[in-house]
Amino acid sequence: MGLYALVIRVLRHLPGSLAQRLPLLVVLSFLAGSLVAGWTLHRIFDRRSALLIAETSGPALLQIIRGTRSSKASPSGSLPPYDWQIAPSGFTAEAAHTVPLILILDGQRVRAAAVFDAPPKRPDALRASDRPQSPDRRLGDLSRAIARQDSEAVLSVFQPDGTVLSIAAPELWRNRLEETKVALIGLAAFLLGMAAIIPLAINLAAPFRLLARRGTAQLPPLASLEAVQVRDRIDHLKERFAEEQDLKAQGLAAISHDLRTPVTRLRLRSEFLDDPHLHGKFSADLDEISRIIDGALDLLSIRHQSEQSHLFALASLVESLVDDYRDTGRNVAFLGQRPMRLPGVPTLFGLSAPVRVETEGQSMMRGQPDKLRRALGNLIDNGLAHGSRVTVSIRSSGSDALEVVIADDGPGIPPDRIAAMMRPFSRGHTRGAGVGLGLAIAQEIAELHAGDVTLENGERGLIARLRVLRGLSPLPP
Repeated sequence: MGLYALVIRVLRHLPGSLAQRLPLLVVLSFLAGSLVAGWTLHRIFDRRSALLIAETSGPALLQIIRGTRSSKASPSGSLPPYDWQIAPSGFTAEAAHTVPLILILDGQRVRAAAVFDAPPKRPDALRASDRPQSPDRRLGDLSRAIARQDSEAVLSVFQPDGTVLSIAAPELWRNRLEETKVALIGLAAFLLGMAAIIPLAINLAAPFRLLARRGTAQLPPLASLEAVQVRDRIDHLKERFAEEQDLKAQGLAAISHDLRTPVTRLRLRSEFLDDPHLHGKFSADLDEISRIIDGALDLLSIRHQSEQSHLFALASLVESLVDDYRDTGRNVAFLGQRPMRLPGVPTLFGLSAPVRVETEGQSMMRGQPDKLRRALGNLIDNGLAHGSRVTVSIRSSGSDALEVVIADDGPGIPPDRIAAMMRPFSRGHTRGAGVGLGLAIAQEIAELHAGDVTLENGERGLIARLRVLRGLSPLPP
């Protein structure tokens, strides 16, 4: 079993509800932080407490040395925080690290040595101060200096009779971590704890980000119950929406089928009208009725029209569409594709300049070219209906999206009417043969490609932007 599978198997025992996971994550974070902080502070305070006790224990150390210099002294004993023992002569420190010392006690020079298990980190701290010191103050400073080495140590004092007094302080002179190492270990433990907790916190929101981006998605194995319920609810709503759309399309198809028969009868009867002017009005009204019915059916069925997705260059599709318009004498121009502009990358020395990238495959995407061609044709026709000239350009909107910009030189749209123009049967003019479905159909096709259509007034005329995702690689589950 791999490490990832093992971790997933262990984490599956966590509560499934988000309402239970959040408090548990908070409690775990608090406990982890408390443990790290407690361990760090305990180590630091323990060391500082040992240094303080060692510094104030000079009188006890002096009492031991003085008491053992007589011939009637006991061979061993204890005077907190020290234990002492008198050993025969023949002191050696072959495997230890020794720092020789000279102590001035009662006006006499006494030879001594501090013996460590490891090389002392601050051997200079063991030397006597340049200023005059009392014996108990000197021994207190010496005990503190030995404790600062953070290594197990023994203070050996050479007696006049040739014996050696060995003094140990198990609680003060022992192996311990320096404060710097304690702080670094605490910081490392904190970062490791964050590295373990942050992915869990991100995992709580990851399913909802997937749902917000795609509506439905293959959720991660540790998705909460709420995320699963939201996904199921979205799936249910999408199914209901699809069923309602199908019912509407079927109903409108039935209506259009039933209307075609009386429209055909009316068209035949209009042929018997003697007045040519009245005959033309009847034919125009019947043509408009047919266009409205056919357009509404087209709008409702655009999502169900079968077309395979292909890999193609959007720039080539737009260029061929513009060429078709130009061949028929329409004033449509293709400005080409603008280079991709990538933002600068922040570094230690500041923000680098933006990068311009221009390649032949810059507009490659995967989608349904026939439907996109129709959407772009609707936008171009809308521009030609209100203006005399239309210009088309393509730009890369980030690394995963493309944007086609259609600009005309018409009068534009009042700002308060822009939102309404995207609704079906909404017309920006009263003349012409349109029924107000071109923009709505373009919006439906853009949504099929995970994009949208937006309108805005430019310096001259209206600017329509059709944005689509490239779809070159599937979205992650």
